[in-house]
Amino acid sequence: MPQLILLLALIGGLWYWWSAIKGLSPEERRSFLWRSAFWAVLGLSIMLVASGRMHWLGAGIAALIPLTKTVFSLGLRALPFLSILSRFKSSPSQFRTKSLLVTVNFATKQMSGEVLAGEYTGKTLSELTLDELNTLAADLRANDRESFVLLNAYRMRGGDRTQESSDDYQPRGASDLSNEECYKILGLDVNASKEEVLKAHKRLIQRLHPDRGGSDYLAAKINAAKDKLS
Repeated sequence: MPQLILLLALIGGLWYWWSAIKGLSPEERRSFLWRSAFWAVLGLSIMLVASGRMHWLGAGIAALIPLTKTVFSLGLRALPFLSILSRFKSSPSQFRTKSLLVTVNFATKQMSGEVLAGEYTGKTLSELTLDELNTLAADLRANDRESFVLLNAYRMRGGDRTQESSDDYQPRGASDLSNEECYKILGLDVNASKEEVLKAHKRLIQRLHPDRGGSDYLAAKINAAKDKLS
């Protein structure tokens, strides 16, 4: 008797399913079929687990199979959105002189630097004591003016406002920069488009406002990089 009731219920369910699917459009029909497959696999898995013919973990895996298409479809739909988000990613900018390499993450306001030449070659600026920084600054002021200005920018952005003014220094223009250097200044890949160059320039210049610890030197370098690439 229970088997007969189950058979009648199955026949009734199939008749209802077929009646429902006939009135759907092709697009709605595909969606309905995938939902039907999910519930069919889930129901069958529950029956097999209840009868002891399948482990519950296998039932869970089986139930996830019909969802793979939905997940894949949602992933494809999300690609344009992810592409848009990727345009707003903020990569650190790199400023290189003869004696220093300074990296600035304008999004987090973090700044780091490495000494490339001289007594402290190979050391990071954060490793140097105040006396060592002053010694380095004195040496750069006498022998490498651009590196001295960059060091000032590093120290001022770190909150040290006692540095010697270097507003009279004119950094190298666009013609003196290589394309690779320009991309690093703007925090871009070498395959970046002109549109990305302009957007990166605008974003960085906005973050160099004096109220945000801006630097005339860094702003001039960013402007030169934009001019060179665009």
